Amino acid sequence: MGMRFTKSQQRAIDLRGSNILVSAAAGSGKTAVLVERIVKLVSDPANDTDIDRILVVTFTNAAAAQMRERILGALTQKAEQEPDNVHLQRQLTLIHNAKITTIDSFCLNLIRNHFNEIGLDPDFRTADDGERKLLEQDVLAQLLEDSFSAGDPGFLHCVECFAPGGRENRLEELILQLYQFSMSYPWPGEWLLRHRPPEGEASLEDLRNENWFRWMAKVVRERLQECSLCVQENLHFCEEPDGPYLYAQMVEEDKALVDRLWKLAEGLSEGPEGCGLQTDGADCCQKLWEELSQLSFARLSSKKDPSISPEKREAVKRGRERMKNLLTGLRGKFFSADPKTWPRQLRGSSEAVRALVDLALEFMRRLEEKKREKNLLDFSDMEHLALKILLNRKEDGTVEPTRTALEYREQYREILIDEYQDSNLVQEYLLQSISGEDDGRFDRFMVGDVKQSIYKFRLARPEIFMEKFASYQKDEGPCVRVDLKQNFRSRKEVTDCVNDVFFQLMHRELGGVEYDEESALYPGASFPAAPESEGEGDPYAPEFLVALKGEEKEDSKRLEARMIAAKIHELAGKLPVRDESTGQLRPARYKDIVILLRSPSGWDEVFRKTLEEEGIPVYVTSKTGYFAAAEVQTALNFLRVLNNPLQDIPLFGVMHSPVGGFSDAQIALLRAGDETGKRSLYGCMKEKAEKGEDELTDKCREFLALLARFREYAVYLPIHSLIRRFLEETGYLYTVSALPAGNQRKMNIEMLLARAESFEKTSYSGLFHFIRYMEQMEKYNIDFGETGALDENADIVRIMSIHKSKGLEFPVCFLAGLSKRFNRQDSVQPVILDMDLGIAADWIDPKARTKQATVKKNALAAKLVEDSLGEELRVLYVAMTRAEEKLILTACCKEEKDGFAETEPSLKRELPRMSAARILEAGSYFDLLLPVWTACGREVVWRKQEELLGEKLGREAAGQNQLQRLLWESASGQERDSQEERLRQRVYSRYPHENLEGLFVKTTVSELKKEGMQEEGVAELFPEPEVVPYLPRFVRKEEEKLGGTLRGSAYHRLLELFPFGQKPHTYLWDAEDVEQTIRDLRESGRLSEEYASAVNFRKIAAFLRSNLAERMRRALEAGRLKREQPFVLGISAAELSETLPEEETVLIQGIIDACFEEEDGVVVVDYKTDAVSDGSELLRRYRVQLEYYARALEQITGKRVKEKLIYSFALREVISVEL
Repeated sequence: MGMRFTKSQQRAIDLRGSNILVSAAAGSGKTAVLVERIVKLVSDPANDTDIDRILVVTFTNAAAAQMRERILGALTQKAEQEPDNVHLQRQLTLIHNAKITTIDSFCLNLIRNHFNEIGLDPDFRTADDGERKLLEQDVLAQLLEDSFSAGDPGFLHCVECFAPGGRENRLEELILQLYQFSMSYPWPGEWLLRHRPPEGEASLEDLRNENWFRWMAKVVRERLQECSLCVQENLHFCEEPDGPYLYAQMVEEDKALVDRLWKLAEGLSEGPEGCGLQTDGADCCQKLWEELSQLSFARLSSKKDPSISPEKREAVKRGRERMKNLLTGLRGKFFSADPKTWPRQLRGSSEAVRALVDLALEFMRRLEEKKREKNLLDFSDMEHLALKILLNRKEDGTVEPTRTALEYREQYREILIDEYQDSNLVQEYLLQSISGEDDGRFDRFMVGDVKQSIYKFRLARPEIFMEKFASYQKDEGPCVRVDLKQNFRSRKEVTDCVNDVFFQLMHRELGGVEYDEESALYPGASFPAAPESEGEGDPYAPEFLVALKGEEKEDSKRLEARMIAAKIHELAGKLPVRDESTGQLRPARYKDIVILLRSPSGWDEVFRKTLEEEGIPVYVTSKTGYFAAAEVQTALNFLRVLNNPLQDIPLFGVMHSPVGGFSDAQIALLRAGDETGKRSLYGCMKEKAEKGEDELTDKCREFLALLARFREYAVYLPIHSLIRRFLEETGYLYTVSALPAGNQRKMNIEMLLARAESFEKTSYSGLFHFIRYMEQMEKYNIDFGETGALDENADIVRIMSIHKSKGLEFPVCFLAGLSKRFNRQDSVQPVILDMDLGIAADWIDPKARTKQATVKKNALAAKLVEDSLGEELRVLYVAMTRAEEKLILTACCKEEKDGFAETEPSLKRELPRMSAARILEAGSYFDLLLPVWTACGREVVWRKQEELLGEKLGREAAGQNQLQRLLWESASGQERDSQEERLRQRVYSRYPHENLEGLFVKTTVSELKKEGMQEEGVAELFPEPEVVPYLPRFVRKEEEKLGGTLRGSAYHRLLELFPFGQKPHTYLWDAEDVEQTIRDLRESGRLSEEYASAVNFRKIAAFLRSNLAERMRRALEAGRLKREQPFVLGISAAELSETLPEEETVLIQGIIDACFEEEDGVVVVDYKTDAVSDGSELLRRYRVQLEYYARALEQITGKRVKEKLIYSFALREVISVEL
């Protein structure tokens, strides 16, 4: 008996003569529907459609192969049932010619058949990612070299703005980013030209007509609407019988303020007439800025009344604080500058952006030319060339199908597209061009789920799906939408949980998806009933586990992994799950369990090690890791050394590996033999080989002979043959195969050989270019993942990324790392791109040495954050819908923050969902899920660190008792004692220095300070315009760092040299004196031009007027002032982590800015140029640093440090650090 389809599924299968959009929720059987529709299309004699006249487009080659196999299986089964059906027999023959393919393969086939129509050589070749990157880098390098030679002022200004200090690599990255972004548009050159800023200065009235301004106006209205909700909630509390009525007047004033701002915001796009206010000629935008710039709030009444509910009083305070934060955030983001200055800001940023666009256009032209010269195509070329074959672009911007497109329309009776939500505009134009829609024949069948569109980084456009979702009708018509809502994957407990979460979180405003009854999941799967357990509750109920960090130092990731391990021990062998083969319940196994991570990097290895320590077998499914593998690094380092033996780091890697066999001590002896300190490691080895007569000399001679021999081989051998000979002569392949995980290491080496063979098919050749090829692969994360296939039947827990899990399902699913912060780095880049809003950049004035974000850049950044958060919600949906039977969410946070997102039970209100503005405030999944989870009445389980560590010890003790019992049963007499001891040593033995893994021998105070800042989550909350020194290129050092780093170094160098004693009192120094002193130091060569130009002499003068400067002057006179004092401090490793032994010593090095001795002790001084708003921020950042300085001084001088002082040049004040 065949599969039974639901009414909606059957409609999607049977509907004909329409464009059909199937919105298929997670686990709704969309692939089965797609296969059944194709089978019905080609098996219906009345339809007379052959399978080679159907185009099926899938997302991956694997999906295409699976689809073909399933269609073949279904047709074969149907043909067996109808042996006399000649039409079916014909389909079984034609299926091998059926176009079931990816979009790339379709385009490639189209180009091969119609190359003559676009003037392409038919002998073209497809470049792989490595060759493409090499080609791009070569073209970029030549483009910049030519541009520097030409010396165009616009280009040089662009360099000064985006790549100061000789950092052309930044400019290269921006050109590539702009090029790649534009290539997702059907006509990339047109997109770049359309968004190239015009010459001249636009008026504020002109700006109102631009898309980015209209979007900004929308954001302003949304934020003010959220403020209005806060005010209304506060008024409601104040009006309740036990509410804080004393606050009512202030809340009414808040309401009046928000109402005024709202009226102004309504007219933001239309001008003064839209405001509904008398503006005296000033437009709404100007008036809004004036209101926000003069923002002030009345103080809440301090009167007390015992009848007022404390909870409601605090609720009003919190609501009011949130409203204030929203308004100040609006002011800071969009209205920090007078709108009258916006046109000038945008004009100031436009010159550099124009030059950048011109560079991208020229790069596009040159790259195209170079690829044609080499007769190469990449995947992006395929789509655009296919589009050129199928569509003619007219001068007015409209398109018409070519003769070839019309032929394809006749060829294909239906076009079926899987994973339609991940299409981009190029793919949409391609498939639309060959459909019969323009001719009145509606023949497109599109399947997808916009809630699972998670490929924004590949420039997917889920908006395409959403436009059709909104416009297609559910009834009969030319364009029909069919919703598949039933979930055939998960238990009701899982689908209910998913619905509870996304009813509150998923908005049309964020990601374009409105999660409602039409988008919700409805359980359709049948599971055997679980055996009842008295008092234990529902074993399949989703759980939210949060590990709370305690007093003991424990890495957050490791602690969360311990909590997961404890839960796995609880579930494995106990939780009943459905067996795929029998359909009956059986105890859960390790292979039923998966741990999903948003971004595995930095997490997966910690989880793997921790779970293995807990006795849980685990496998990490990762796309990265290949280049980090030791065997791959060694082989590549050997090739680097053959290419250039003067590279010390690769040479050390090879010498220290089994290939060289040198010990640390032997390499140190070679280095110690260099009395000049200038010789390379290779030079030291050559000298030793020539002069010495000992064992080390022999080893050096042998190794040098190996290098010399292989350098000769490299002249004439292909790269793959060179690597193979290296493996054979050194026996390295056998060596790595004998190591732990030897089979995987062997496959990694074989992958390197395969990459070498691929490289030899490119337009590049030689060892130098192969090394570049592999380095480009590594640099741009074109990684292969560590090779090695995992046996599907292996009883082992999987760890994988959420993206990797898409399309898969698991009985037990852990969604881990929920407290990890969202990555919003793209929103703070110097240039921001948006397909609809265009290009925006900072306003950089190199001569004035300032950088400031323009209002347009802030608008695009806000949209980028909003789009990114919409993507994060879709990623979360994908992750939660992978679970078949049990879903467990996990996170780790500090104990003191455990209730920050909870709401007082007595104050909870029935709200339909969390507002978009509140969602945008979230910094992690944890911030989103915790309030939603509790609002749904679900319990969060808080697991204390001490409790988790105690459970681990308990499991170890239980394992020890089990071992003792087994030993007692299997031996007798004296044998028991000896066997028990031997087995105990073997089973429980651990590497004695395991906890020293990754421990540094020497570090700096700055590094320890950074670790402390990361732990505390310190961030730059109050950025100021960054100073960008205006320096002629010929005086710049190649690698000089600009911005904050240079500024800090400049201040430190100046104060190291400053002649405090030239005046009897430091307060006598004025700004002109300081400026002259700086000039003198610069002319004498003691202070560089870079440093002199980076110092604000008025800030130095302010410092000299401080009491601290006068105390330093007096100490200088007494010979008790030391400036830039270096030190090395030895501390116990246990101070860095309680898991490390006390007997291990770590050396900490640093430089103290200034210290001086007074009668009653020593004073430590640290200069800071950080842009902060108050001293507490500096105390949080640098307390640890000052503590180490004080300890070092006390050890050096033997005297007590009485004060630790920070001088902030931004605040112009002294901050004292408590002793």
